[in-house]
Amino acid sequence: MKLSYKATQFIVEAIEYQIASYQKRLEEIENIDEDEASDISNDCVFLEALRNDLLESLQSGKLPQEKANVESGLGGLSWQELVEFIRGFSISDRLFLVDAINKSIREEISSEKKWDALGLVN
Repeated sequence: MKLSYKATQFIVEAIEYQIASYQKRLEEIENIDEDEASDISNDCVFLEALRNDLLESLQSGKLPQEKANVESGLGGLSWQELVEFIRGFSISDRLFLVDAINKSIREEISSEKKWDALGLVN
């Protein structure tokens, strides 16, 4: 599974939240239920290892960097460079972009038609 940079950050945050929840639960039951405490401890170890692996992937650049900062020079790209840049997105991210672009165009056209109907367009 390919995860975007942002999705991986979200997963890391969710894991950290779960680890904190487990640690709080451990403090509550440590001397009461040894079996549950053992299970939670094992889960914590697994989650910490998973979190560390994901953080290492984020820091080492093994994941695609966040592409949200589109203003950083897409206008200066050639058509082919833009196509190559977009290929770096997952298919679901590209489809999301297509939907967003289509909606923005529809809204702009609709808005222009309204202004034109009111006689407010030059």
